[in-house]
Amino acid sequence: MSAIAPPSTLPRVLVVDDELGPRESLRMLLKPAYHIQTAENGRAALDALEWFRPDVVIMDIKMPEIDGLELLQRVKTADRTIEVIMITAYASLETVKHALTNGAFEYLIKPFARKDLEDVVRRALLRRHAELGARGEVVRLVEEMRQLSAKTRELEEAARREAVEQSLRVTQLSILREISRTIVGELDPRELATGVSAQLQAALGYDRVTVTSKTPARAEREDPRVVMCTIRDAQGPLGALVADNRASGRAIDPRERELLEMLSEYLAIALRNSRLYGEIADTKRWLETLIASAPYAIVSIRADDHIDGWNPAAERIFRLGSAEALGRPITDLLPAADYTDAKQRLITGQAMHEFEASLPSEQGRPTALAIALAALHGRQGELKGVIAIVRDITAQREVEQQLHQTEKHTALGQLAGGIAHDFNNLLQAILGYAQLMKQNPGDAEFLNRSLNVVEAAALDGSETVRRIQTFARLRPEEQFIAVDVNQIVQDAVAITRPRWEEKIAHDRRPLHLRLDVGTVESIHGRPAALTEAMTNLILNALDAMPDGGTLRLATRQEQGGPVTITVGDSGVGMSEAVRQRVFEPFFSTKGEAGSGLGLSMAYSIVRRHGGDIHVDSQPGRGATFTLTFPAAREQAKPGRPARPATAWRRARVLVVDDEPKVLATLAELLQSTGHTVIPAPSGAAALAAYAPDRFDAVLTNLGMAGMNGWEFAERLRAMDPNVAILFITGWGLREEDQDRLDTLKVRGCLFKPVRPGDLDAAIQDALV
Repeated sequence: MSAIAPPSTLPRVLVVDDELGPRESLRMLLKPAYHIQTAENGRAALDALEWFRPDVVIMDIKMPEIDGLELLQRVKTADRTIEVIMITAYASLETVKHALTNGAFEYLIKPFARKDLEDVVRRALLRRHAELGARGEVVRLVEEMRQLSAKTRELEEAARREAVEQSLRVTQLSILREISRTIVGELDPRELATGVSAQLQAALGYDRVTVTSKTPARAEREDPRVVMCTIRDAQGPLGALVADNRASGRAIDPRERELLEMLSEYLAIALRNSRLYGEIADTKRWLETLIASAPYAIVSIRADDHIDGWNPAAERIFRLGSAEALGRPITDLLPAADYTDAKQRLITGQAMHEFEASLPSEQGRPTALAIALAALHGRQGELKGVIAIVRDITAQREVEQQLHQTEKHTALGQLAGGIAHDFNNLLQAILGYAQLMKQNPGDAEFLNRSLNVVEAAALDGSETVRRIQTFARLRPEEQFIAVDVNQIVQDAVAITRPRWEEKIAHDRRPLHLRLDVGTVESIHGRPAALTEAMTNLILNALDAMPDGGTLRLATRQEQGGPVTITVGDSGVGMSEAVRQRVFEPFFSTKGEAGSGLGLSMAYSIVRRHGGDIHVDSQPGRGATFTLTFPAAREQAKPGRPARPATAWRRARVLVVDDEPKVLATLAELLQSTGHTVIPAPSGAAALAAYAPDRFDAVLTNLGMAGMNGWEFAERLRAMDPNVAILFITGWGLREEDQDRLDTLKVRGCLFKPVRPGDLDAAIQDALV
């Protein structure tokens, strides 16, 4: 087809695609606002250029025979003012780069929205019309300049010449203004050079115009047919603008040199901007790649606390796609209180703030997160937004917990020999006095004195077991209460004393304890955790004194100040390099003998209690660890909350234990306080003896052969959902057992050995 397209007031758009579906889809989308012509391949498109004369060409990059890039080059060769929009479904960045370099106005990636298509076509038409208008204006102005130039040569009068020269200057400035409009808005260096060359050749009629980074030879610079203007800015030369008429042999008017030099100044600005734009684009691509490939979630948050950016790692950690996350309040994902506190710190000048949070999981195991927030400030210093970097530390915390347990088990293993020594001494006292009492049954005074010794020995053994169970977390985790620091120190000394007594006996090295406890206020904390921290510090100090020495423990408090605990030794000390890393997890100077977790755990416990810990040491001069805690400003809470004053009740109690001596003892203790007791030697026997409304309470041991206490309680609950159940155990309970206790509605758990008063109090509490 070669006929000329009929006149139309609508802009003309040529759609080129080798597939009918996309081609017709584009035609229907654009038909209401534009005069549309379609072509099924590159050759048909080139034929249409002659008769349809499109303003905009929309073409697919991937086409048979003549692909999109080759067709783009041919279109631009035929008419550089035609704007070309490339469409692709899978083009690489290199393909897109070649398309833009060869003059494509923009590219769209399939699938795209109708709004995006209409917007890019509208912008392409605006640029075409602006460029056509600018070129026409430049040609007109150049012609006017030449006419004025001719007049200046004809007029000889000085006054007339001055007026014409002024008009020439105005015309030059007009040309410069029109061309500079193209220069300033163009950021691609090749497009910039091509556009300037085309405009100068069309407007001033030069044979050739180039923007080059090379300086012409001296002979060229002295040739009247050649004008070379250096393109330079404050940072140095950027290239040269060269107008060359050697092909036609026409000399260049000297007055045009001034115009070209002024144009070179604009080119310097444009070239510098294009280079900066390229650097910014490279940096942007690098940062986008970095963010997309980062293993941590990187989330940008607007000042109104809504999510503005969401990388692939965030999708994986939060299990939320970017479409669902963008625009959502960040407090839907992070704890509102922690985030608000962190943001307030950033507003007041803190550069970064870190905290940890837990994310619920469908698998039941929560995801542990480490979150670092950093501020994004505006030019005036105001907070424009927040960047959140989030790490999944679930596996790390699980490993730490496992190693924590390993560390405690190692410590317990080291203490086992000393504990056995202590218990053998206690058993010796109990056995000795029991045999003496059998030999002297008529001596009441001796019997009373002997019973006091036996009771004291049993209580000492009970206290040792309590400390070991607390240390091993076999008793329920305490809430923060007001804690007596001096008692913590003394408990830690008691639990570690067998260790140093064993070292004295085995290594025959002198070890001395210097204990200096002062009058101090209570602190808020968990006694078990604080005892664990002190135990680790003491054991570390003992290991630091292989040749013996002195362990110094002290507590003190200045008036109104923090409570301070010091743990010092006279051992081998440490270098500055070791001192700086001593609290790092897994860092140890003991080789295979150490896990590197003792001091790390102590540090973690102290920080969780709002305290601080630091160490002073030099090689050969021992080490001193100083712990500081804020005072609680209140008295320590009693171990057992006061029970409301109610009338004492006699209870019918079913007692279950497979150890005959323990069963008999518990029955006798309850009967001595006035209760009616039915003993059962096993869970099966207890179930056989049980009937609803026959008993007010059931006290069962946990660790029993055959049917243990858990199984017995579950079967009993099936028979009677309301009877009060109490557990008693010599093993202890794990933290994860609490949910099971709540499910079975267990009223309480007693730890052997138990005193008669505590046993009766537990029964009374269960009856309430």
